[in-house]
Amino acid sequence: MSIKQYLHFVKIHTSVLSLFAYPLSFAIILLIQGKIDWQNSLIFFVASMIFDNMITGVNTTMDYIMAKDEDFKRRSVMTVEQISVKQAFTVIGVMVTIGTALGIWLVFRTNLMLLFLGGAIFLVFANYTSGPFPISRTPTGEFFSGTCQGLGIPFLFIFVNGNWDKLFALHIAGNWNFTISGNVLTFLTVVLACTPSWFLTSNVMLADNLSDRVADKANGRHTLPNVFGRKKASNLYRCLAYAGYAALVLGACLRLLPWLTLLTLLTIPIVHQKTEAFLAKPVKSETFVLALQNFQVVVGAEIVSLFLGYLLHF
Repeated sequence: MSIKQYLHFVKIHTSVLSLFAYPLSFAIILLIQGKIDWQNSLIFFVASMIFDNMITGVNTTMDYIMAKDEDFKRRSVMTVEQISVKQAFTVIGVMVTIGTALGIWLVFRTNLMLLFLGGAIFLVFANYTSGPFPISRTPTGEFFSGTCQGLGIPFLFIFVNGNWDKLFALHIAGNWNFTISGNVLTFLTVVLACTPSWFLTSNVMLADNLSDRVADKANGRHTLPNVFGRKKASNLYRCLAYAGYAALVLGACLRLLPWLTLLTLLTIPIVHQKTEAFLAKPVKSETFVLALQNFQVVVGAEIVSLFLGYLLHF
């Protein structure tokens, strides 16, 4: 598989959203007065990007294999880029091997809890588009996608930087007694700060399913819009677009987040315009990008406001 084929196979443009997790995580680390371990940061970054590409590759491959619509198959990246199923699974296998090895290395460098937290996310990713009941083909796809990528990745990145005792650490003594330690306020700070990323990642998945609802129905995918209908799915899309703001307001009122975080609320008119424009015409080739832009605008503004709040102590 050539580099060009690989980049199309893993839809490298979709990895842009994953990159937002890292500046967001660094801003949160500063707020909680946490540690930064650059070696662990680099290892985690490489491992998570490999897994991100792997998930997209598996999704591309399984959609091609399980497609019932021949026109869908003809338009697939697998057909357009002339990638065989054997080539696809070979590349996926290499990515799984490298990513898993890096993950295990991080467990030895950090805390045993990473094995369970990272393992849970890996199991979700592994069953997201494969297995007997692929998550992406069910109404739960949005929830798991947002939770793992929008919340899980930033949480784990903060964790591996030496902050496990502030979040959720597992310690085993010589007599095999174990203790779990953490700080409720620090944990809540991380969750509230990651909520916009969490919900808007789910919204990107929901936008994808709203755009593909006809093709998904033809290919036997029981996605949320097909199970609950376009109207209810559209209302959920609106709720998720704005719910992240409520988390930031709550965090500021509880003095867990800087007051300057509320500058993120200035993006509401932009989000409203893009949300309604997408719902008026949910077409993948024309308006899906608006869901991505909502994520970039809100999370980008939050990152800037968090850094400003930390620097100005307000």
